[in-house]
Amino acid sequence: MELRKRAYCNQILRVNLSSGEFSTTPLPGDAMPLILGGKGLGAWMLYHEGSSGVDPLSPDNQLIFHNGPLTGTTAPTAGRFGCTTLSPATGTYSDAYCGGYWGPMLKYAGYDALIVTGAADEPLMLVIEDGKVELRQADHLWGSNISQTNQVLRKEFGDGWQSLTIGPPGEKQRNLAGIFNDSRALARGGVGAVMGSKNLKAILTRGSGLVKVHDPQRYNRALQLAFRAVRMSSETTLLSQEGTVNILEIINVMGALPTRNFQSGQFEAADALSGDSFRKHEWVKDYACFGCPIACGKYTRPLEDGVVIEGPEYETTFALGSNCAIGDRETIIRLNWWCDEYGLDTISTGGVVGLLMEMFERGLIQARDLDGIAPRFGDAAAALALVEKMAKVEGCGEWLAQGVASIVEMYPEVEPFAMHVKGLEMPAYHPNAAKGTALAYAISERGACHLRGAPLGELFSGSADPLSIEGKPQMFRDHQADKAVWDSACLCCFPGYGMKLKELWQLVTAATGFDYPTVKDLELVGERISTLARAINVREGFRRAADTLPDRNLAQPMVGGPADGHVVELAPMLDEYYRLMGWDTEGVPTPERMQELQLVDGNAHMA
Repeated sequence: MELRKRAYCNQILRVNLSSGEFSTTPLPGDAMPLILGGKGLGAWMLYHEGSSGVDPLSPDNQLIFHNGPLTGTTAPTAGRFGCTTLSPATGTYSDAYCGGYWGPMLKYAGYDALIVTGAADEPLMLVIEDGKVELRQADHLWGSNISQTNQVLRKEFGDGWQSLTIGPPGEKQRNLAGIFNDSRALARGGVGAVMGSKNLKAILTRGSGLVKVHDPQRYNRALQLAFRAVRMSSETTLLSQEGTVNILEIINVMGALPTRNFQSGQFEAADALSGDSFRKHEWVKDYACFGCPIACGKYTRPLEDGVVIEGPEYETTFALGSNCAIGDRETIIRLNWWCDEYGLDTISTGGVVGLLMEMFERGLIQARDLDGIAPRFGDAAAALALVEKMAKVEGCGEWLAQGVASIVEMYPEVEPFAMHVKGLEMPAYHPNAAKGTALAYAISERGACHLRGAPLGELFSGSADPLSIEGKPQMFRDHQADKAVWDSACLCCFPGYGMKLKELWQLVTAATGFDYPTVKDLELVGERISTLARAINVREGFRRAADTLPDRNLAQPMVGGPADGHVVELAPMLDEYYRLMGWDTEGVPTPERMQELQLVDGNAHMA
């Protein structure tokens, strides 16, 4: 199979930082129709080349950057790429996805994926240009934040390059560390800590290649239909106008906006944090990732001291806003700036601050434990002080930047209201008010996640009763498979408000020439990839007991709002979901299901 004419480069670049050696290998050709690329490729490599018990921060852990067949094409939002690794925060399979421009540039340089192993003895940067690969010293960059690093790189290399960088939290291998392409981030699961453990400060790419699709005429017809679907969507129009935060008011009305460390689902200052408020008072310019017709990114007006960010996103506004009872937009912008400037995951950072505020108000932690900071809900100054500590990894920030699960190890009495799953802090939808999303949080292979198939439509599209568990396992299973396909093709999920899987199927089959006779055949690819990721976690020892939620969701009824009195009835949803997936009662894919999905080597039963 000639993959170079099927939207692939058919090259994986492998870099061993311990030896300083580079090599290239072809894509697993026969497997590509089974896994497509992107998420599927990352899971395939980690599944077949990994082994159980690898320390995520050891040289043996793979840091896999991967494109999909549509990355770098003319498809809408074709700038997406991903990163797969074992997470130091959770110990699980973990992947993160990013917009911006780095992924297409890696593909134009000649590579579908980059696999980094080993660890350098000193700080290095990796430079990739049109098939040429070089390691350079990066001592002069070590200790610099994201924008400082980018300024130096632009001065050294000039224009036309795209960079991935880490800040001090990544260098010091903290679980909240992300990897940044300017203001876009591979943020969740501690991927920045893995990059830091390898002494890799930056990865620069530049290329001049082209992506060749299999059937250009058919592809162009599919492309026209895809763009038309995106343009006709009222949801993508709203994203263009008010960014991702446009949904905050709706989620608040539904009683699902996590507030005060998930103590409730409605925030009294939600109006000040609405998309309309940010549009009228804060945003001055749009930002679009590569190939994006939506431009959901927004640049803020400069604050008094010159601070400007691209954001905040909805998730950030929840995490650093309602979750901490902070309703001041400028404070949220400043908190967002600290995270982006130093390389922190905003969701997890807000999860830590919200937990500390509740701990302090309960008398479970003292100011002396936090370098004199006395955090209470709504205290903007305390939040800023804590986030600065975490960003600089100084004082109490050294252990706070390890995340909520690490705090639980030090203060086990807070476990019932420590809002994480498997070590990953919860995102911006209250599980008690959205039962399908609750199941997604419990099951997601990387820990609590709204981007691995959570049926968020139950909250704002009227597709289902959000407070009922009926039908939610099937709904989540379908959404999970679809989302795995989007992440494997490597398109952003936002065109999906207009485009459906049919339009994506048309693009994928025209670009790759793979034989997917129906949309259902492409859905099966997504189901295979989800099971592959699960098999990796099973290999690492994860079973049903890990597919759970905090007591605040399972045992403490919601107070106020439409979900008043509700808890999450998780067990029956798990039973049904496992059955639908062909997994046993412990959540292990059965040998028969592995055979059906052509995943036959039995790794799912290693522990």
